[in-house]
Parts: sequence; C-alpha cells; structure tokens
Amino acid sequence: MKKILFTLAVISCMATTLVAQQKQHMSPKEYCDKQQAFITKHAKLTPEEAAAFFPIYFEFQQNKWKINKEARKNIKWEKGTEISDEKWKELVYEKAEAKIKIAKLEKSYIEKYLNILPARKILYVQRAEDAFQREIIKEVARKKKEQKD
Repeated sequence: MKKILFTLAVISCMATTLVAQQKQHMSPKEYCDKQQAFITKHAKLTPEEAAAFFPIYFEFQQNKWKINKEARKNIKWEKGTEISDEKWKELVYEKAEAKIKIAKLEKSYIEKYLNILPARKILYVQRAEDAFQREIIKEVARKKKEQKD
C-alpha cells in the first residue's frame, strides 16, 4: 500500500511539474490581452480610445510580424557551412531592409493612430509598449531562474 501511495505521489509531482513547465509559455492571445491591458493602463487610454485603437494596433503588429518572418526566412544559413563575405553582406542588408520596411509601416500606422488618439497618447502608447517588452523579458528571466532553483 505504501508503494502505491508513494508511486501516486511521485506521479502527481511529475504531472504538476509538467503542467507548470507548459504554462511558462503564454499563448499569442494571452500575450495580446496582457499587452493591451498594460498599454491601456500605462498610456491612460479611455475604454472608448482602447476599443478604437487596439484593432488597428494589432493589425500593425500582425503586419510587422509578417515582415520579420519573411526576413528571418531570407536570413537563414546552415550552421557550420562556409559563407562568403558577399553572402554575409547580403544577409546584413536584408536585415536592414526589414527594419526599414517596419519603420515605413509604423509611420503609415501613426497616421491611422492620429485619427483616434492625440499625438501625446500615441507617444505614451509607444513608451508603454517598450516598458511592456522589458517586463516580459524580466518575467521570462525570473521564470528561468525559478526553474533552475
């Protein structure tokens, strides 16, 4: 009987650990919800402003993600393979081009944002977005540290 209880306790601990490890990564929806709440609070958006702003904001994020995905696809190389200096140069320029595309995209979305929010709040949103990224990085680092302990 003791062996059975001990085995059940070990299995229970293992299951709890697996669930905790799987929960470390949030879904894209969870990430967006958390980001929206953070930005709304820190940029002091009214519910009406948030309702009008975030569909456009997330559209921008999706388009930005597509540009980054395409750039990552184009900037791949096999580890351990020899690449010419000319190819490295090409990869560097490809990454720079992706950044330029994103900057142009962001500029076009700022025009859309200005139809919804005053410029002051757009800057608050941008600052909140940066702060959110720092918070996420800290959270991931903290979870990794807890996992090691």
